[in-house]
Amino acid sequence: MALKLYTYLDGNGNKYVIKIENKKIIEYIPIKPKFSSSGVYDGGNYIEKEISNLEFDEITFAINEAIRNTQNHIKHRVKMSGMIIIQDKEEEKTYILRPNSKELIKIEEKLHNIIKN
Repeated sequence: MALKLYTYLDGNGNKYVIKIENKKIIEYIPIKPKFSSSGVYDGGNYIEKEISNLEFDEITFAINEAIRNTQNHIKHRVKMSGMIIIQDKEEEKTYILRPNSKELIKIEEKLHNIIKN
């Protein structure tokens, strides 16, 4: 298992996993219609690919910035909120980001750009 695992769930329930094994990897696990709240939303196709050091640094910086800015954290997951899960050895921490917060938007833009390139 990776030493540190960053997981992000977007407002639609799509899952992004960023990990370091022998190389830096991003995994995109899209939600399918039968699991979406609308019953019709489809997050697209599964993707797993290697990412550059710069891409890794940019996304982990955005995630850590969102964790530090606690004013945009909320207690419970609501529709369109984002959720960050950090797993480090035996420890797991979860943070829920307010819908439409600048941190959530920044993370999702970076993730979408990495997945599409």
